[in-house]
Parts: sequence; C-alpha cells; structure tokens
Amino acid sequence: MKRKTRFIASLASTLAAALFSQYAAATTTCDRACLTHVADGLLGSMVAHDPSALPLSTGYKATENAVPAALSMMTIWRTATGIKHKYYVIDPKSEQLFLVVTISEGAGNALLFGRLKVRDQSISEIELYTDRSRSDGGFQFDADGLGKLPDAWTIDLAPQRRASRAQLISAGRSIFDTDPALTSPPFAASCVMMENGKVVAENPDVLKEVMPPPDKSQPSLPPLHQNADGTVSIPCGSPPFRPTDRHARTDIVDEEQSVVVSLATVPGVVEPYVITKPTESAFVPDAMLKPYVDMLTKQQASGRFVLAALKPTRASVTVAQMHRIYDGKVQGMHLLEKLGPPEAMSPWVEK
Repeated sequence: MKRKTRFIASLASTLAAALFSQYAAATTTCDRACLTHVADGLLGSMVAHDPSALPLSTGYKATENAVPAALSMMTIWRTATGIKHKYYVIDPKSEQLFLVVTISEGAGNALLFGRLKVRDQSISEIELYTDRSRSDGGFQFDADGLGKLPDAWTIDLAPQRRASRAQLISAGRSIFDTDPALTSPPFAASCVMMENGKVVAENPDVLKEVMPPPDKSQPSLPPLHQNADGTVSIPCGSPPFRPTDRHARTDIVDEEQSVVVSLATVPGVVEPYVITKPTESAFVPDAMLKPYVDMLTKQQASGRFVLAALKPTRASVTVAQMHRIYDGKVQGMHLLEKLGPPEAMSPWVEK
C-alpha cells in the first residue's frame, strides 16, 4: 500500500511538472492554473519523497522553518505520507502562491504553511513552516481544521463583493504597522478568528483579564460565544497595542478570493498557562505581555495553581496572517504561526 501511495504521488508530481512545462511554453508568466499545478506538484513530490521532478530555478532559494536547505535534505520530504486538506491563496501578478495544508505523517497530521514564487517559468523561492503540535505554533492548534473552515473562507465571491488590490494591500500592511495612513475595513460582527487551523477560543476568566478595556470610540463587540467546553470564542480585531514589524511583507494578494497575506516576525515570551492540568504554555508577544503577566501574577498569588509550570522563556514567532475582506468588511482572520528562538531574524528579509 505504501509503494502504491508513493507511486501515485510520484506520478502526480511528474504530471504537474509536465503541465507546468506546457504553461511555460505558452506564456511568459504563471497564471492561477499554472501556480495551482506547481503547488500540487510540490505537495505530490513531498509524499513521493522525491523533489527531482519539480521545475526548480538553476539557483533557487528555499527554507524549512527558516533554515536554508536543498529540498532533498528537508524533513518534510522524508516524513510526508499524504495530503488531506489544502487552501491556496493565489497571486498571479507577483507569481506567488501561499499554501496552508494538512499533511499526514504516518498516523499523525501536521499543519504546513508557506509560499512559493515562480520566475521565468521556474520555482525560484520556497518558504515552508510545519507545526506538529500546539507547542510548535504558540498555543492554538488543529491540523485538521482546514477540513471544516468557516463559510467566510469558502464561499465564492462575485466581483462586486471583492476588495480591490490596493484595498487589500493597505489592509494587509496595517496588520503589523500602526501608521494611521494605512487603512483597513471594519470587522464584520460574524468575523471568525482562527489560529493554526483552529477557531480561537479562551477560558472566559483569562479573557476577561487580558482583553483591553472597551473603547467607546469603536463599535461595541458582539456578545462572546460560549463553546461546549466552557471556553469563549475570541472576536476578530486589531488592538492598538498589537505586535508590529517594520520588515513585515505584504505582497501576496488573491484578488479573486479577496484575500491578503502578511508575513512578520514578532518577539515575545513563552509563558506558563497555569489553569490547565497539567499546566501548558502560551506564546505572548511583547506588545501584549503586560496584561498577561499581571493576570499570571494574580493567579500564582491566589494559591490555587501549584502544579509545576514552565518558566517564562524568550522566543520569537513567524506569523503569516491572512485576512479575507468582502462586502466592505474583514470577514475572516487566520494566523499561521511557527515558534523560533529569541531574537530570530527572517532569512527572507534584508535588514
């Protein structure tokens, strides 16, 4: 069965490479169909454990979890055994595609995200990140969440409902830049926030402590939704004290789906999360650290939380944040995150 699966994956990778060659012969750029075939071929080559059929540039740039390596040496090309779910953000103008994929690795599933870039009919850049657990991404995690995305991410949009490319770029840049000149539409009351494949939810007592006080100048938020497990879903929003990164990249825009992707690196601290048994941990950006530490201090002083807990430890996180905007409002937010060492720098940014 394993040999048959790998044969099918290898065949799919080879066919995708052949189709890509046909597109390359017909056009000087890579359109939506072309980029889709390239991405499908990339995933097929992972399952086949063979990147040799991919149309790579003579000199290509590639990283796995921010570490440069030839594709044949990357871990994901050794561990992937199947593709379960996928979501593509396709930008023919920049010849880039952002992918979020549920990848099977034997009995377990991982969440893969990243981007590829095509230049002169060859893959010139591949940037990949893989989360295999909650600790890989910071806190929230559901590798199978792509199979049950909220409607806001899946409905087809008529052209008149979409945001323009300029509007999407401005909104994308505003995620990690608080310059008032950068504008973003308001958040829809039904907007769903997701993180690493999971709809974001929090313990209501924790949320009460770390949420900012109401801003009377802003529209009131809808009532928080109570989940079956006692948590409450966190509404979409961009608080004024959100993390910033002056080197954030916003150059992937899918005009047909009305989606923009911004990538940034954010410093912070992995803090103990003491209300669970056993205790867990959560990455907290520096910009949002004070209310969390204040809450943690109260919890520890109460004497109710005495289990062993992780000591606060510096870290950084690579964030790829997707916004879907239509009907003049942000309808969906999805943060894809990969934890890294403190003071990490992106190899994709020239500083």
